[in-house]
Amino acid sequence: MNPGSSRGPSRLSCFGIGRNFRSGQHRLMKITSFLRGKQKGMEVNQEMTMPFLTDELVVEILSRLPLKSFCRFKCVCKCWLAFSSDPHHSQKLPRTPTGLLYQKCDYGSAIHIARLPSSGRDIDTSLSFVPCHGNLRLMDCSNGLLLCCYEGFTKYFPDISHSIVCNPATEEWVALPPTQSGSDSDYHVMLCFDPLWSQHFYVVKFQKCSSQPGVHPLNETEIFSSQDFTWHSSLLKSEDGFHSRSHFIHGVLYVEHSSDHCVLAMEIDASDTCTQLVKRRTIQLPGLPFRSEMSPCCRGRVAQSSGVLCYAQQEIDGCVMQIWSLEGSLSERWVVKHRLNMVNAFGRDVLVHTDSSGSLWSDYYILAFDLDREVVILGEHGTWKFLLFTLNTRKVLKLRTPTTCELSEKFYYVPYYCKFPSLSASRDTR
Repeated sequence: MNPGSSRGPSRLSCFGIGRNFRSGQHRLMKITSFLRGKQKGMEVNQEMTMPFLTDELVVEILSRLPLKSFCRFKCVCKCWLAFSSDPHHSQKLPRTPTGLLYQKCDYGSAIHIARLPSSGRDIDTSLSFVPCHGNLRLMDCSNGLLLCCYEGFTKYFPDISHSIVCNPATEEWVALPPTQSGSDSDYHVMLCFDPLWSQHFYVVKFQKCSSQPGVHPLNETEIFSSQDFTWHSSLLKSEDGFHSRSHFIHGVLYVEHSSDHCVLAMEIDASDTCTQLVKRRTIQLPGLPFRSEMSPCCRGRVAQSSGVLCYAQQEIDGCVMQIWSLEGSLSERWVVKHRLNMVNAFGRDVLVHTDSSGSLWSDYYILAFDLDREVVILGEHGTWKFLLFTLNTRKVLKLRTPTTCELSEKFYYVPYYCKFPSLSASRDTR
């Protein structure tokens, strides 16, 4: 049925769909009851048995559900189940996380994954489909895409002039063109991809500028766009300290400061590839300010959930972990979402200790978290093991981590199963 016809709204209003999409879960329950009634042989008016919800409307409602609710509703009928694997519709629907990507510090080490118990199909995170995959160094991960650089054979630092962006779920990859010449070690690169905002990805490179004595060093910025497959110089310069973890949400790149208790928010203009970064602002983080004597006792972690920036941090004694979300487009205030009792989770009262030098260290540190999927991934101090804390059970279990040595990078990984047009188009033009 054409949703724009005069009879369409009345059929949608049977379940209140047209009034408010945000209560989609309640209305889907009504739809589910209706479908189950059909299966039991209930007589329904012929007008009600006609198609009354288009695929687009159903996908729009399903996309607003938490992952747990979405998984339940996939069992309603086969057509709803098919949405999760359809290349067109699955871009909007919740995706099941696979786990935590990690790589050892050793030269030539492979990329591994600590899988979550509920993870889906097996994915080749070793990137064996990429030529010379044994020399790849994992640099960043953004919404299912990975940024990797080839390690030089005579130096430890990865070579940014020989880098790739790949999708392990679809086994697609593309080599990026070389950037402008610069120091091999004084740079930081970040991958920006949000399929709900754009089908193109971006790579932001911060190159440390030479500075005069007594002057705080700055970063020059280059941005690669898969839309035109070109690196662009930007006039924007930022402080050198903004080179920690990053997250890309609705066209805004959030970069943690390496020592200050704040993040840098930079907006990318997808319509203008020559002047990519058009706005920037600094956002103070909630909780306890970072101090070197407290590391890693109260070192928090930034993440995203439902398109919102979030921050998690344990208190000074480690007994409570708080999680905030950044709400309000103008006020940008942090709101506490969870206060988690870690004493009950670990089964002991003392979670923070003091070493011989007087420095504090905690039994655990935060690696990643996802409020949509109700999980927090922790690192166990001294063992390099990963722990999974679930918000619904408030229990901790160990993930299978086949390593006991120091790790260089750790990224929360949610696969992206759609074919990426920009990747395919870029490879065809090379």
